[in-house]
Amino acid sequence: MSSTTPASVSPTSSAPPAPPAPAQVFVTGTGRCGSTLVSALLREHPRVLSLSELFNHLTDMYRITARVFPEGTLSGAEFWRILSSRNAVNRLLTTHGLAPKEILYPASGSARYSGESGIPALLLTTLPHLTDTPEALYEEVGAAVAQFPDAPVGAHYTRLFSWLCTRFGKSLWAERSGGSLILTEQFRQHFPEARYLHIVRDGRDCALSMSRHSGFRMGAVVMALSLTLGHDPYAETGPAGGELGFVPEELLPFLPDRFDAAAERDYRLPPSLFGTYWSDEMRRGMEALSALPAGNVLHVWYEDLLAAPGPSLRRIAEFLGPEFADEEWERRSAARVARPSSSWRELPAAERDELDEACRAGFSSLAAHDVNRYDNSPLRSGI
Repeated sequence: MSSTTPASVSPTSSAPPAPPAPAQVFVTGTGRCGSTLVSALLREHPRVLSLSELFNHLTDMYRITARVFPEGTLSGAEFWRILSSRNAVNRLLTTHGLAPKEILYPASGSARYSGESGIPALLLTTLPHLTDTPEALYEEVGAAVAQFPDAPVGAHYTRLFSWLCTRFGKSLWAERSGGSLILTEQFRQHFPEARYLHIVRDGRDCALSMSRHSGFRMGAVVMALSLTLGHDPYAETGPAGGELGFVPEELLPFLPDRFDAAAERDYRLPPSLFGTYWSDEMRRGMEALSALPAGNVLHVWYEDLLAAPGPSLRRIAEFLGPEFADEEWERRSAARVARPSSSWRELPAAERDELDEACRAGFSSLAAHDVNRYDNSPLRSGI
């Protein structure tokens, strides 16, 4: 007696092939370099999942913690604890109405979270950047992550980003966090397939913008407090009374239990301080980027994006891949590019000179790696 196997269950038939893994891109820069604009423009591309500020809100400026990229194997629950962590500095800034504009979560009215309760890192910017219903998406992500198998943390992030690409019907994710250039070495380790779109801006304008930005200003203050106290007061229990004697009087209003919003608004930090920070970040970032294959990195000057948005956006699309060419996206995005509101050239002469000197090392790092303006103008150390 012969028998046949129905075609529907034939041993030679197979399930539909899994969709290809999404391409991986980090939009990186020193902070205040124009990467926020690029992230917003990429969000409008029909094939790109624009992930904004995730690693920035997980790491805290100047404090790259081991909990963001822990060693070993993590469960889904352990990974979720990273994503849902709440940042003490952001909590204070939000509570006192000082949150930078990059924070998109509407912590008011009927919102589930507030400055007082703390807002989960994933909800501060990343999910509101993707949807008008971030709390519902937060629950979806939590349920999905709970099912993730044990894996190294890089595999968890990659699985999460792939899940979001599937959820939104995208074929490439582009994560952009302000000041993430210093994370390039960690990204290289945990995302070996990723490519890098590096947004470069004149360091003097970056530094001037940093000096007026609440997040960067608080980062500098927390660094000063940490150096003075020998520990981070925003990561540990506040200092004992005896330790307060070591804190300069002008920094006392920035201790967590004494935070004064008016003092934060009035506290002045020279742009040259941030110029030194920009130079150091540029040096470290360029060293890490230079270790990658040349085809995996694209440097785009913010000044070129402002002066000629069409060609700059076309370069970005070509870097993403031939399937990302989209003239309509380029046209709409170019129309959204606008001039910044201030310039380092408006500073008093003495401050300009100090800022020039502070940024000199960063410009030298760019020149040493042949990262010149796309319009082929000489860099001349940026001076």
